[in-house]
Amino acid sequence: MNSPAVLAATPLGKAAAIVRDYVLRMYYVVDEVPRLDRLRLTPLLLGVEYLVYRVDSLAERNATVDLDAVRNDDYEAFHTYKKAFEMVLRALGAWNEDVAFLVDEAERFVRLENGATSRGTVTRGDVLAMVELRPTDVRLLRAMAFALRGRPMEPATRDLLWPVEVLADLANDLRHYERDVAAGTLNVYAAFVELYGDAAATELRREADRYEAMFLERLSALPAERRARIAEVCRPRYAAALEPYPRVVTARPVPAPPARPPGTYLRKGVVACAALTAGVLAAAAHRRGRPRSSPLPIRSPLHLLPLHPKRGRAS
Repeated sequence: MNSPAVLAATPLGKAAAIVRDYVLRMYYVVDEVPRLDRLRLTPLLLGVEYLVYRVDSLAERNATVDLDAVRNDDYEAFHTYKKAFEMVLRALGAWNEDVAFLVDEAERFVRLENGATSRGTVTRGDVLAMVELRPTDVRLLRAMAFALRGRPMEPATRDLLWPVEVLADLANDLRHYERDVAAGTLNVYAAFVELYGDAAATELRREADRYEAMFLERLSALPAERRARIAEVCRPRYAAALEPYPRVVTARPVPAPPARPPGTYLRKGVVACAALTAGVLAAAAHRRGRPRSSPLPIRSPLHLLPLHPKRGRAS
């Protein structure tokens, strides 16, 4: 029997944790989403986040491969998943300009992260660009929720939550720093250690303070009655980014990944197709009785799906 810890480490378990911590506990509260809408939206958003995590395994196998230069089987698999992902979004009626922009941002992150890991060297600017783009998947969930409700996203709260999402990712990396170093996965604090050595904590804390100041400034512009509630749900998401940082550890050798057994892609394809079928059926139920609207055309060709980086995030 699978233990809760084992289940939490699966793509479905990780997706459920993201939806719980970001969508249920933050976005729905900040956006004041009615209870009935929450019941309709949550299964759909969970299915999308699950598909996002399925792609993560492809990225893990290609950390040292420049996918722009090497067109291997996994490069083609990215295209397959992209088509499936787009199909689900269109079936849900969850495609608008905000969603299209975030899908483009996700592709930008994938290319930046893959280029950095395949080269083996990163600059401070690379690290900060990645940490700012890395929450694109959760931002996409929020944008989809607005699209599914037929409502425009409020620019003030979108900009307000942007530094919160960045800080939450920093906090996650700090909580999982030793584990990520041992596993050889991308970690912002580990990257700062490589760049600055013993000064890494000071340098990264400077960035964390800058992001929090950005959040507090934008928070102060909101009506007084909303400030306390939004601060209450946002601050716990990034508190660890402002606490004492972990001691520096030395990276361990990363063992070679085991060979994929025959049929791996087939099994993954079955799971993905099952998720897609469930998503489309849920979409049909969700949209029943609603007037159909024409989705906006995709603004540019997309080559890769939005996905979580190899950060081992549990929440």
